[in-house]
Order: sequence, then C-alpha cells, then structure tokens
Amino acid sequence: MSSNENQVPEQAPTEEQDAEQAPTNKVFRIICMTFCLAVTVLFIWVWHHQTQFNDHYRKATFLMRNGDAKQAIEVYQKAIKNKQRTLFFTKEPSVYNNLGQAYLYAEEYASAVENFKKVIEMAPNIAEGYVNLTTAYLQQNLPADARSSSLRALEIFPKTALLHYNLACAYALEGESQKAIDSLTQAVTLNPELKTFAQQEGALKRIVSELP
Repeated sequence: MSSNENQVPEQAPTEEQDAEQAPTNKVFRIICMTFCLAVTVLFIWVWHHQTQFNDHYRKATFLMRNGDAKQAIEVYQKAIKNKQRTLFFTKEPSVYNNLGQAYLYAEEYASAVENFKKVIEMAPNIAEGYVNLTTAYLQQNLPADARSSSLRALEIFPKTALLHYNLACAYALEGESQKAIDSLTQAVTLNPELKTFAQQEGALKRIVSELP
C-alpha cells in the first residue's frame, strides 16, 4: 500500500460552515469600523479644542501686553474651558498663571490667589507659582499669609531670590525690621538687581540703607 493511500483527503468548506462564519465576520467588521470612527471623532474633538485653546491663549496674552486685563481675563477663561475639553491634556499651569497675573493687574486679588494656588497644584516643583501667590497676598495687604507662604516655599526653593524678597516685604509690613533686613540681604545676595527694586518699594525703602 502506498503512502498516498493513507492520506486523508481534505474536505472543502461546506455551505453551512460558510453561512456560520459570515455573521461572525460581519460583526467583527462592524466593530472595527465603529472603533475607527470613534477614534477619528475623538481625535477631531481633541484637535479642535486644543486649537481653540491656542488661539485664545495667544489673544489673551496680546491683550495683557496692551494693558487690557479685563478683556484678557475673559479670553483666558475661554482658553481654560477649551483646555478642559481636550480630555487627555487638560493641565496647563501657564494659562492659570497668566490668568492670575491678569487678575492681579485688575486688582482682583482673591481671584488671583485662587489661580496661583491652582498653578502650585499643577506644578509644585516650579517656584513661579509660589512667588506669584506671595505677591498676591502682599498686594492684598495680607503680610501674615505672604510670610507663611514664603517660608513654606523657601523650604522647597531656598535659592529663589524673589521669595526672600517677598518675605522681606512681609516682615517689614509686620514691623519685624531685623528679619526684613536679613531676608532682603539674602534676596540681594542671590540677585543684586533686587536692591534697586527695594529702594522703590514702600515697605523696604527705610531698611535698604541698613543692608550690609
């Protein structure tokens, strides 16, 4: 008996098997098409709102440069709404920082503080948020809050000159002249240009001459 006689002939697919596989293939194709469509729609959604965010951000920054803080606040808020709709890329501390600056310029200090706190939540390893927060407290005439915030921030950023400077302002407003001198000395040591600013700062004018 030859080897060919032992081979089992392959069976061609029957019509019944084809009929059973057809619905399965159809469902699979529908699922794939639905998934691709969903991904496309999601991409368009994210791209649209990111583009809107960029446009509003640039417009608001332009308004701030031209001194129109009130209008800049409205446009920054629109930028934030669009950023929140980008789903996967919602955090952008710079826009909250700029919005806080606009509120400072408009003398809306409580709103400025709120936004700078958001900056710190989003970017705790960046000193700028802490500097701006303490500045907002000082402009709101809350030296105790400025002092405590500066001291906490200096534990993280001990070589940030503006934090020492704001701490000096807080101490000066609280009548702590020696502590103000010590903090201002550290600020000027880190950034000598701050001495010029101190000479124009109401709270620090009288102690600048006492710097070593």
